[in-house]
Amino acid sequence: MIKSNSALITPTPSHAYLLCQLSGWLALYAVIGIAAWTRVTFTPVELLYALVLVGSSATGSHFIRLGYKKGLRSKVIWQQVLYLVVCSLLIAAIAALLLVATALTLAHVGVTNPIPAAQRWFVARVVFTGNFFNMLMALLFWSALYFSISKVRQLRQTSELLKSSQLDALKNQLNPHFLFNAINNIRALILEDPDRARAMLARLADMLRYTLSRNNKAKVTLSVELAIVNEYIELCSIQFEERLRFVLKADNSCQQALVPKLLLQLCVENAIKHGISTAINGGNIDVTIRQNNSMLDISIINDGTLDNVTPYQGVGLQNIRQRLALLYPDCPQAGLTLYTENNRVKTHIRLPLEF
Repeated sequence: MIKSNSALITPTPSHAYLLCQLSGWLALYAVIGIAAWTRVTFTPVELLYALVLVGSSATGSHFIRLGYKKGLRSKVIWQQVLYLVVCSLLIAAIAALLLVATALTLAHVGVTNPIPAAQRWFVARVVFTGNFFNMLMALLFWSALYFSISKVRQLRQTSELLKSSQLDALKNQLNPHFLFNAINNIRALILEDPDRARAMLARLADMLRYTLSRNNKAKVTLSVELAIVNEYIELCSIQFEERLRFVLKADNSCQQALVPKLLLQLCVENAIKHGISTAINGGNIDVTIRQNNSMLDISIINDGTLDNVTPYQGVGLQNIRQRLALLYPDCPQAGLTLYTENNRVKTHIRLPLEF
C-alpha cells in the first residue's frame, strides 16, 4: 500500500514503504494496547493478543499488496476492488482465528484462567466475531488507501508519459524547420564558395549533435542553450555576413537557470527568417536575459514590423507556446508575447526561475 505513495515523495520507495507500513500498523497496535490498558480488567497478556491480531493483519496486508502488484494492476477497476475486499475478509478471518487459537492455547497451558469445556465454543465465537469485524474495518481502510494511492500514481505516470510524448512531438517539429533552411543555404554555397559550405556543414553538425542528442531532457541550462544559439548565429553569419548584427546580454546569475531546450534557437531563427532575411540591409537582433524576482525574462528584439502577421504567428511560435504550457502548467505567468516596440519586433518570454 504505502509503496505507491512513497514513490511520489522519495527516491527510495522500498524503504519508505517499510517505514510507512510499520508506522501505520504500530500506531494501530498502540491504540489497541492503550485501550486495553485503560480498562479495569487489564492483564499484560492482552498486549500479546493485540500483537497477534495486528501482526497477522499487517503481514496479510503485505501479501495483499504483492498480489495486487503482480496480477491486478492491469485488470478492470471492479476486479481490483473485488480482490481487495475478498482479501481483506480472508485476512481478517485468519487474524481472528489466530487470536482465538492463541487465547485457547494459553488457557489450556495455564498461562491464563482455564476455560470450561462447555464455554469454549461461546468464548471462541465472541472473540472471533468482535475482532474479525475490527480487523476487517482496518484492512478495508488499508485497501481503500492503497487503491487510492495506486490510482493517483497511475494517473500521474500517465500524465507524465503523455506530456513527454507531446514534448517530443513538439520538439521534433523544430528539426525539419531548421534543417530545411540550413540545407538550402549549404546547397547555394557549394558551388559559389566551397570553404564556406564546409564551415556551414561543421556548424550544422554541431547543431544536429545537440538536437539529436540521446539526452532527452526537456530543459537545459541557459549557458548550454546560449552556446547553441551562438553556433546558430555563426552558421547564419556565413550566409548573411554583415547584414546580420547580433548582440547578446545575459546576466551571469542566470547562466545555470533551466530553459526549454531549443527555445532561444527557435526564437532567434524566427527573428532572422521574418525580420532580417526580408530586409535588403539586414538588421539587428538583440537578446537580453535577466532575472526578475522569481522569473526569468527573455527578450528577443529584431528589426522589422508585424505588418505581415501570419509568418510571426506560424508553427514556430505556436510550438513555443504549447511547450511552455506543457512544461509550466502551474505558472500562469509563463508564456510568450509578441508585439512592436519602437518600430522593432519584440518577442518577450517569461519563465519560472529554476536551477
